[in-house]
Amino acid sequence: MKLRFAYGADAVVLPASVAEHIDKATKKDIRILLALAADPMAKENLNVARERVAATLSMPASDVDSALAFWRGTGVFFLDGGEEAPVAPVAEATPVQETQTKPRVIADGGLPVYSSEELSGILTRRAELSALIDECQRVFGKIFNTREVSIVAGLIDFLGLDSEYVVLLLSHCVRMEKKTLRYVEKMALSLHDEGVTDAVALEERLHRIEVMADATGKLRALYGISSRALTTKEKGMIEKWLCVMQYDETVLKMAYEITVDAIGKASIPYANTILERWYAEGYKTAQDVEKAIAEYRREKDGGKSSFDVDDFWEAALKRSYGE
Repeated sequence: MKLRFAYGADAVVLPASVAEHIDKATKKDIRILLALAADPMAKENLNVARERVAATLSMPASDVDSALAFWRGTGVFFLDGGEEAPVAPVAEATPVQETQTKPRVIADGGLPVYSSEELSGILTRRAELSALIDECQRVFGKIFNTREVSIVAGLIDFLGLDSEYVVLLLSHCVRMEKKTLRYVEKMALSLHDEGVTDAVALEERLHRIEVMADATGKLRALYGISSRALTTKEKGMIEKWLCVMQYDETVLKMAYEITVDAIGKASIPYANTILERWYAEGYKTAQDVEKAIAEYRREKDGGKSSFDVDDFWEAALKRSYGE
């Protein structure tokens, strides 16, 4: 059995990427896209095709403009030959206005840069966006310019993120003292590429980032690392201590002190071996570790000797660490 489309005399050909954005499109967006694809005039003179599609579908030209802004923002099509985006008849545009209505995408693969007309169309089509922009401005404590509004619109209209996600991300950037929408944009794109696309996953990721940021400075000072960046391996170990093992500053300092006592120097890999051993033994707090040491002393000689790291830890640590 085969599938055979009844094309008749004409066929409409669309990019496969349409399917990736169809769930974000309105019924009107889809009707207009199909009508434009079916009209050969769209490839010759978009302004003429725009009027014809509006008349054929019995809708105002502003609805066509809004759909054009949406589909252009998704990257499904672009305006060939530097043609201006169609807009409703207005007074003669100045050179600056003309530049603003040309298709522009950030060179480094960032979000689309919407013109004022396109933003107007998106705001009309997505009622929740105006309230979101107001909330984002409150979070950042400033009024956004057109470029900044364009970024917020792109997070919603292009990446498909929801309002809760965007507010969480902006609030995080404020806490991290990264109060620029360009930083928000880069972070959102990176997270999106990693598959962090819902508010629950984002909240978990941001918690890890903030815990790391708060503790890493203290650990760098403790281990005497001030003039160089942490290696990828060191960052991974520290993240495991903080976010997986969830050890507090007291436990981490205990592991540091035992490390220095054992090998005569600070070493993140050696401390990691200690902490992994504690974690495997089920020691979660400083009290757990102290209780284990006290128990060892009692079993060895009735608690008369002082704690000796060589006796209690070093043999196992050296086997694991490779000393």
